[in-house]
Amino acid sequence: MKSIFKISLLIIVLLPLQSRAGWLITGRYIDREGNTIMKRYFIQDNEVKVEKYNLIYSCNLKTGNIILVDPVKLVYVKTTFTAYYEKMKAIKLRRLNELLALIPEEQKKEYESMYTAQVEQQLILPVLTYDSLIISQLPDSVKLLGRKTKKFVISDNGLKKEEFFYTNEVNIAPDMDFSTFMRFVYLLEPEDKTIKYQASGKYKELMKNGYVLRRFIFEEGYKSEWQVNNIEQKNIPAYEFMTPALCKELTLDKWLSSRKEVDDNYYDDYE
Repeated sequence: MKSIFKISLLIIVLLPLQSRAGWLITGRYIDREGNTIMKRYFIQDNEVKVEKYNLIYSCNLKTGNIILVDPVKLVYVKTTFTAYYEKMKAIKLRRLNELLALIPEEQKKEYESMYTAQVEQQLILPVLTYDSLIISQLPDSVKLLGRKTKKFVISDNGLKKEEFFYTNEVNIAPDMDFSTFMRFVYLLEPEDKTIKYQASGKYKELMKNGYVLRRFIFEEGYKSEWQVNNIEQKNIPAYEFMTPALCKELTLDKWLSSRKEVDDNYYDDYE
């Protein structure tokens, strides 16, 4: 009986040492103008931190908590998915009311209903069946970062949307709920127009057992590119997902008023 107790105690003590390592993924995004933007992901136990030159955000996919950091102005805000969504919804509806003042009275009700529904679709990732979406494997097979990859092409209504290289030698699914993370990205990075089809069942089915190491994205006659430069499985220190040192905390209202992209990405849809 004592030996069983000792073994059980030993297992409990060793559990933290045997915990699954997370992932550190570094890559570069080349936009349609040819600008290179470095980006890094920390992923572990459904906590994700995304770093780029003008924005850092950490998401706890289990609790919905978010930390947003402006690495240029050295300010940050702690919020939640729901609070951020509600605030952005209020901003968009306020803008809508300004535009409704310019619309003839007899048309206001129709436009208000239409745009209010549009607000929801722009903030909450819609569940689309994407029956017209086709993901096809091409015969190309190359090695990237020492891993075998297969090439796929995505098309929608016959229009090519993306080509990507996929490997099943990397699987981050145990550390990150892909569907939930897509909801955060859709809300926090509205400039990424690929999220809608990435959230489709066809795409998620493929991604559940592997990872994309390189993407070529085709949109409005332009091409952009994402390439993973380094990927490693390692334990991510807890402080990576905590509030940053040497930064000033802001309220959500002050954070949003200080971010120019609120105007650029959340208002243009009504112009």
